[in-house]
Amino acid sequence: MSSVWLAVIAGMVQGIVEWLPVSSKTMITLIFAAAGYSFGTAYVLGLLANMGSFLAALWYFRRDLVAALGGARRPFAGTPGARTLRYLVLATAATGVVGVPIYELVKHALTAATGTAAMLAIGVLLLGTSIVNARRERLTRTAQEGALDAPGPVVSLIVGACQGLAALPGVSRSAMTVTPLLLRGYSANAALRFSFLLDVPALLGAGLVPLIVEHGAARPLAHVTSRPWRRCSRSRPSSASRPSTPCCGRPCGFAVP
Repeated sequence: MSSVWLAVIAGMVQGIVEWLPVSSKTMITLIFAAAGYSFGTAYVLGLLANMGSFLAALWYFRRDLVAALGGARRPFAGTPGARTLRYLVLATAATGVVGVPIYELVKHALTAATGTAAMLAIGVLLLGTSIVNARRERLTRTAQEGALDAPGPVVSLIVGACQGLAALPGVSRSAMTVTPLLLRGYSANAALRFSFLLDVPALLGAGLVPLIVEHGAARPLAHVTSRPWRRCSRSRPSSASRPSTPCCGRPCGFAVP
């Protein structure tokens, strides 16, 4: 499959799955891994694909974001805009503190791991996400309706830290942010709204972090924008003589045309 069609499929998956309680980056990671990319490269590309939903989320929450920016004139006031601004700033900061180190750790771990080990780790994390989703469903059924203001500082930091954990492959961002809001007494509608409002800076950060942190996305992007791959015409070397790191950066059996 050409890199263009692979990118189109990844974009379609991102556009649909981002708004569901599953991990869109994991779905895209598995798509690129199935196409022959290493899990480390596929993981970075999965994060970059998150940036595709940024404009959609920005447009949908444009009124909330404009009100939050208006609260910057008096950031410590009790107005809805100022409270929303404090929520976004504190939660996004907590996401960065937790999420960026996890990104670096996962990127290097998946690069060094075998395909079997990577799939096993992702499977375990997907199982953990299913447990969180089950808890979220129970809380949703028992949540009381009612409007609440934007979360306070402590809840904002907790929600942001939980969102940072979603940098792990297999972990759903929405499940990790909606659940603590439900536990704090927010209605299902309010928890969903504040969760996806926080998704706006998170989507932007998910695309920017790989581009900024040690230029982590330079090599993955080079793989996608290069010409289509073909099978290596050379005979497969024995395990004893096989280099530990393929010169083309792809799984053994592939080479740059």
